[in-house]
Amino acid sequence: MIRQGIKQCFRQICRLSVVMLMAFTVHASQGGQPAVSMQAVDHNQEIPELSWYLDGFLELADDVAEARERGHKIVLYFHQEGCPYCYNLVTQVFPEPRIDALMAENYELIELDIWGSRIVTLQDGTELEEKQLAAMLKVQYTPTLIFLDETGTPERRVDGYRPPEAFLELVTGLVNGESALPSSEETGDQLIDLSKQSRPAAIQLVATACSACEGFSQEVLVREDTRALLADYRQVDVNLTDNPMLKLPDGRTLPAGQWARELGISYLPAWIFLDAAGKEQFRVDAYVRAFHFNSALQYVASGAYKGQPEFQRYLHDQADQIRKSGSSVDILE
Repeated sequence: MIRQGIKQCFRQICRLSVVMLMAFTVHASQGGQPAVSMQAVDHNQEIPELSWYLDGFLELADDVAEARERGHKIVLYFHQEGCPYCYNLVTQVFPEPRIDALMAENYELIELDIWGSRIVTLQDGTELEEKQLAAMLKVQYTPTLIFLDETGTPERRVDGYRPPEAFLELVTGLVNGESALPSSEETGDQLIDLSKQSRPAAIQLVATACSACEGFSQEVLVREDTRALLADYRQVDVNLTDNPMLKLPDGRTLPAGQWARELGISYLPAWIFLDAAGKEQFRVDAYVRAFHFNSALQYVASGAYKGQPEFQRYLHDQADQIRKSGSSVDILE
């Protein structure tokens, strides 16, 4: 009872915070299609704490059960200090009125620091530090959101940042039980063979009339440094709208849309990086700028993933090396 009373008090405070912090909320532009505008981290800006942020005791069995009683599900949100994608998520995406309302109606969010030392008690009683839980769940990006169902079982994982419209579409689909990918009952005549290769493969999943795909191509793929890094790969473009057949390294042949759903892809363009043996070693299925995408290309092509399984630590090392060389690091370039 004491625990529940404390939580109710926290929620009341958060509701008041919404009213007090409305001046900091970033609204969508007219027409409901705001351009993607990433802002650098401003440590002087107060971060809105919305009503569906759960300031609990990190005891997942209790959190899941109590959320279920309120008709909600739990979302685990992994972040880290100084992360511009996290910053834009909590200042531009979460406070967007339609997203705020949809999340408040369906979810309660638990914030976790991927380098943190707070103790999280899992549903089976196992106690882990935040950083240990992040490693166990193979969190490679911040932000990472893991949506749990009513029983506390993960039902959707979102690795990386989504702009407001893409995030709204994803959560709306999740609430309604719909896929975020284009649906095509017909299978295209094309057969793409991914079963044999002599070098790593970079497979780009796109769709027809995908504005994010076009933007990524125009902003990142045209860069000389990106093209040079992609030269180390066999690049394969797969249009999910056309739904071609794929011959996979595991011997199966199936429609591209089915494969994308099996992989849990929820954002386009998505990139799947396979090693020379055809095994997936990394993926990018989020909105990223050139620094992170190029780092992902280097991470797989160089084989760095073999010695450093945590991509975030690899990124930190890469950034440090760039700074030591006398150059600046612009994560949002």
